[in-house]
Amino acid sequence: MALISIILPTYNVEKYIARALESCINQTFKDIEIIVVDDCGNDKSIEIAKEYAIKDNRIKIIHNEENLKLLRARYEGVKVAKAPYILFLDSDDYLELDACEECVKILDENTEMICFNAYIINNAKIPIENYFTDTYSIEKFFPYLIKKDNFAWNAWGKLFKKDKLLKAFKELNLNND
Repeated sequence: MALISIILPTYNVEKYIARALESCINQTFKDIEIIVVDDCGNDKSIEIAKEYAIKDNRIKIIHNEENLKLLRARYEGVKVAKAPYILFLDSDDYLELDACEECVKILDENTEMICFNAYIINNAKIPIENYFTDTYSIEKFFPYLIKKDNFAWNAWGKLFKKDKLLKAFKELNLNND
């Protein structure tokens, strides 16, 4: 069983998805699964993902029956994830190749969430301000995090403990099962 599941929601991102997938499959830490969530786009994103899945058995593709939007697509990925830790990656972003390894270095049995820095890359690599300097409980922090509209408060750039994340999603009433 993988230690980290990387959830990659996919909707009309054919221009970016190869780079996102490359950054996942080339992680220095290999004990991962990559879950691509097909959110019913109309471009070639999923065909590209399928090509990668043929070459790397850590990639799993799940298909939504209709477009569920980003938050629910993430939730669908979390529900099928096998690993105890979840990392969200937007399909137009990518991970540094040692991102998972660096997270694993600081994991312990009490870790519920790890936040790490990101960069905005246009013509320059500019770090995003570091907002996380303390320890937080995921039950309190995650619902606040995903409701924020501010750029710095996205679900990407964080490693979550799966069981705590599922509890937070259930509190948001996203489960239509």
